[in-house]
Amino acid sequence: GAGSSRAPGPELTTADVAAQEELAALFTQGPIKALSLSGRVPSHVPLCIFSDKFGLAASLLALDLSRNKLCELPAAIGGLSSLTELNVGRNWLKALPSEIGQLSHLEKLDALSNKLRPNSLCLDALASLPRLRFLDLRYNDKLGDYAATLLARRLPSVECHVTSLVPFNDKLHAADRDASVLRSQLEPHCTPTMRRRLALVLGEATDPATVAREEVMRRLLAYYAKAGPRLVRNVCGVPVPAALCGELLREMQAWVKADELRPAERERPTIRAQHYMILRSPAEFTDNTTRKAVKAAHKLERYMNLWTLARRAIEEVDADFASRYTAVAFTNNFEGSPHIDTQNIGPFYGMALGDFSEGGGALCVECSAHEVAHVDTRNRLGKVDGRYPHWVAPYTGDRYSVIFYQTMGEPAVRTTAVFSGEPLVDDPLTFCSTGYQYQYCSDTKRYFPCEDDKRFACAKGIAFGNE
Repeated sequence: GAGSSRAPGPELTTADVAAQEELAALFTQGPIKALSLSGRVPSHVPLCIFSDKFGLAASLLALDLSRNKLCELPAAIGGLSSLTELNVGRNWLKALPSEIGQLSHLEKLDALSNKLRPNSLCLDALASLPRLRFLDLRYNDKLGDYAATLLARRLPSVECHVTSLVPFNDKLHAADRDASVLRSQLEPHCTPTMRRRLALVLGEATDPATVAREEVMRRLLAYYAKAGPRLVRNVCGVPVPAALCGELLREMQAWVKADELRPAERERPTIRAQHYMILRSPAEFTDNTTRKAVKAAHKLERYMNLWTLARRAIEEVDADFASRYTAVAFTNNFEGSPHIDTQNIGPFYGMALGDFSEGGGALCVECSAHEVAHVDTRNRLGKVDGRYPHWVAPYTGDRYSVIFYQTMGEPAVRTTAVFSGEPLVDDPLTFCSTGYQYQYCSDTKRYFPCEDDKRFACAKGIAFGNE
């Protein structure tokens, strides 16, 4: 009636719009039987796949939602009643929804590499699925032998896969990796990435069912030992005005002096650094009234001078990024530790200050299978995509660093690892990035490119290499 208003629906992201357009195009060709949104809907499942408009409830047999950052599956997933295969692997799921029990035709569920726990598996719902025959729960750190026993008892007719937990003391933390050792530089890669690299660079395909991660690593290291050291590309960041660098360094030195008197353990104690602190922007919190948000705001207010100087530095180099970053990490004498920034949604900027060895302390990042970039960030801001393995080169002296990064907003597509210097060699296959995914075919013993419209066409003959 007059004066009434309809509550606004959820704001559509670029990923939502792209999914809707893709469904509309596929729908013109007939009923949609397979849909892959792998690596393309980072934060949530597009609501359009549950719309009656495309009739997916009756037609969709296979849905791939893997390699995103989904924290939950919507209850509406239970409405896709014709599904026989569902892949939600490599997300951040902490639980499976009870509505999964409505998928009465489901035969295969892949939920590997999430954050699932034994009490969040909705075993009653899974046990009610009459056709379920395969359940992959590997690489969920909270699932182990107990979960395997529980699954065997509750789902006796289902082939369940769970990874035995490695004792905590036997695990090598990223901070303990020696950055000068090639194995440490490769270790951040997931097993499928290393496996594809082995196949695409050496032409040596390996069956995930019979060749485990350690053997893949051994073969890669043997290849590099024979091929020789990887090429090094020297890249310079964008200079920051000397006066501003001096102001920022003095403010960081004052922070370090005060931090030495801290009564409690410093932030992120597993990281190898003498001093470490993160300041978060209010933009990182969707609700600024939560306890975590209020605590972050008080901390930001306390170190506002440091935050302001750092912001002036990034504004000098990239005003657009300065409007988007959500946090800044400040460190003193940070060491090595090759790693991948799994929570970043795009590239970051890094800057180094202080009196440390000439030629040391570069920001290193893997550009491809054969090349590593050494980015000079001394009094400069270097842009790097931390979703590729990266580390700090060895140095001596007193080194301070400032890292600007973004964890909220629309994720950026991974392209190159560095963004300055000569153009990268066109070597996309060795990147094994999101845009170049491969699957292992157990019939041909070879990897082949994934094509969205054919991804599930040969499902019976494919052993998915995404441990």
